[in-house]
Amino acid sequence: MPKLFFTPVGVNCDVESNTKILAAANRSKVSMRFGCASCRCGTCAVKISAPENLSPMKSDEKNLLERMKLDLDGTVRLACQARIMQSEVTVDLNFQDSYSPDQGDD
Repeated sequence: MPKLFFTPVGVNCDVESNTKILAAANRSKVSMRFGCASCRCGTCAVKISAPENLSPMKSDEKNLLERMKLDLDGTVRLACQARIMQSEVTVDLNFQDSYSPDQGDD
């Protein structure tokens, strides 16, 4: 069963494969910033370790991260879109303090 580790809060949880990070956070009562939960606002972006253990990034997520001027290498993902598929993934919630969902708007 895949495992998610939320830092710095120190919450670890086992989840079913194909579970969205945001859903796992909510179930585990981890406080995470989010807005629309549908890949429109970018509020739920988080820093990820082991991006290869997540579902591939779809074009709408990639386009939103690009518009926000965030990394597209898989180390930043939208918690409302990224699904853990296998093994272990660490989600760095401190990253949410380092950007604004509006930073790409001119």
